[in-house]
Amino acid sequence: MRVLFFLSTVLYCSIAAVGCTADRCLSSAFAQYAHTTIRTRTIAPPRSTLSKSEVNDISSDAEELPELFSVDVRYDRRSPLTYDPSSGRYLDNSIIQTSSADSKTIHGHTFIKNIGHSLHRNFVPEGVNPSYYKFMRWRILQRFVNANVHVIGTQSLLMGLRGIQRGGAVSAVSGAAAKGGAALGAVAATNWVLKDTLGKFVRMIWASKMGRKFDPDAKRWRYRAAFIYALGNGLEVTTYLYPQYFLPLAMLANSCKQMSMLTSSATRNALYNSFKGDGTANGNTANGSGDNNATATRRSGSVENIGDITAKGEAQIAVVDLLGIASGICLSRAIGVSVNNVFSVWVILQVLEIFCMYHEMQSIVYSTFNFERMYTVLRSMRFIDDKAAINSMDVVEAPKTRKELVSNVPTPEDIAEQEKIFMPPDHLARRAIAFGSPGRTALDPDELKMLVNDAFRGEKYFIVVGKDEKNARGLSARVRQWRRMRQAGVHVEKDVGLDYYLDPQEQCYIVLHESANNLDILKSALALVIFRRKLVALDTTMRQQKNSAYDPPPPFRTRDCEEILRETRIEASKVFPHLLRELTKKGWHPPLRSLLGRVSARADWKIQQVREKKNDPACNQVVTSSSI
Repeated sequence: MRVLFFLSTVLYCSIAAVGCTADRCLSSAFAQYAHTTIRTRTIAPPRSTLSKSEVNDISSDAEELPELFSVDVRYDRRSPLTYDPSSGRYLDNSIIQTSSADSKTIHGHTFIKNIGHSLHRNFVPEGVNPSYYKFMRWRILQRFVNANVHVIGTQSLLMGLRGIQRGGAVSAVSGAAAKGGAALGAVAATNWVLKDTLGKFVRMIWASKMGRKFDPDAKRWRYRAAFIYALGNGLEVTTYLYPQYFLPLAMLANSCKQMSMLTSSATRNALYNSFKGDGTANGNTANGSGDNNATATRRSGSVENIGDITAKGEAQIAVVDLLGIASGICLSRAIGVSVNNVFSVWVILQVLEIFCMYHEMQSIVYSTFNFERMYTVLRSMRFIDDKAAINSMDVVEAPKTRKELVSNVPTPEDIAEQEKIFMPPDHLARRAIAFGSPGRTALDPDELKMLVNDAFRGEKYFIVVGKDEKNARGLSARVRQWRRMRQAGVHVEKDVGLDYYLDPQEQCYIVLHESANNLDILKSALALVIFRRKLVALDTTMRQQKNSAYDPPPPFRTRDCEEILRETRIEASKVFPHLLRELTKKGWHPPLRSLLGRVSARADWKIQQVREKKNDPACNQVVTSSSI
């Protein structure tokens, strides 16, 4: 027991130390890079303008010995080397400083260092970004608490089986032999097998229904799975309170656990993919100068280490689970079989596990887009007015030294702090609201012709405006309408039509072409954000022109927004190349690697070629941007 506790402590401290070391390495590498760059860019004056003594001084400076560093690319460690005249070799500074110490100190230091390197090599993967270490600290604590909860739940199940005999709740089939120990074993085995049977069926149904939702939204479903698992643990504890309902409670508990374990295994690779290093930090740390950064980036970026991350993660879990089970056994003996003690301890441990899981998921930083992250980035950015016709509420004045059309683009770290982990995305940031089929709203042939042949000519998408006639509006939609009416100062009465207080941003959506890829989805989402801003401004202007709040403007249709739709397409095509460059600068992966999910409701039409006008600079810009 003490050996296991010692190993877990050393493992946790090692991972914590590695995380801190990674942060320090990044900062020290940047400082070293800046110092080296400034030093190498110093320009010496011409020798013809200097005296002989000054030329000798420059020659002696130029012959200065170069600095030498020992670099371990595998573990991203860097240490300076100093020449040792006694041995005639370049040695690490730490070795030279400890050479004067006694042999016991040297051997002790080497032994501890070897243990740390061994733990790091066996339990920490290579080529991961700094967010991995924070994630693993919380994961180790969460798994340790989870193992304790598992022991408490198993103890409750066994006590529930004993309660069957004590309460006389033996089935009629086994009632004749209920006095024997064999009959009790048969009843227990039968109930145990039956509870697992339903769990397997629920696991299959859950996999078939929810499989496509895990990849684009792994963080949210992994955190929700923790609540499902907690519900299963709670039902297991309940079997101890109500042993007469052992079989239904145990079956429901096992079903919840099967759903949670399936969700956890299905989202594991999607979460691990976020930890793969991009090579930038490693390149700066390993070289100490900017000359070979590209080489280091290619070297680190070409390594696919998802197998190493998975294997080392399972090794960490195995050790922590063993320690948690041992701790849970000791805890179960300490609390005894009192119902109040068991239930109280379960509540405390379960709350602690949910708390750890929240921070575990919050520490994950995705550099790839799903639709929620993509829409949050597009909604947060600002347009820079370079005398273009971008008429929106989020236009700022253009700096004199830049020609970029977008600014205020969030980084992956900024989005990770804002991202919802349990609750669903905002209503406008949901994929089902932003995309739809042409039959979702009223659309006549003239409007379709205008969209395909004029407003969005040459694009693999178009935006339709109108009320959703296909899907019934639920309670949340009515609550949003009620809030808009209250903000407008209108009392909710039966004779007031709710359709006149629809959010204008909900009255437009994207129709994708059958061949549209992720790049087209990003461009269409950019156009939707621009159009929603324009539509809100138009709705505000029309409401201000009305004399009474009880006489609001009717819902918009596509024919009412022809000019705005044309402007939206031109502005989106003009901003899109600048947006791609800004996303790359901020650390986002290319859109083709995004996890935008499956947009199944699409349409097929003949894409018309863009008519190029020689004297129309706006149209020329559209042609150029569309070919990117």
